Amino acid sequence: MKKFNLKTYRISSKKEKIPGGLSSGKSDKDFDPKQIELGIKTETEHTGDKEMAKEIAKDHLTEDPEYYTHLKKMEEKYKK
Repeated sequence: MKKFNLKTYRISSKKEKIPGGLSSGKSDKDFDPKQIELGIKTETEHTGDKEMAKEIAKDHLTEDPEYYTHLKKMEEKYKK
């Protein structure tokens, strides 16, 4: 019988569009609202679903809390 591992078992209050992401179980309150806003704007370029875009953004922000600020700076650097 498998052991129950609480670290890998997460409960979400609403169904996730992309189950098992890095931000699974995290609330919007866990992230900088400006970063989430930038993330949704960026990710909706790839999907028309705002909730999915938010989940993708939160996954990136889990890896780096300033992901979209860094992305914006990099894009501006290469536009010149």
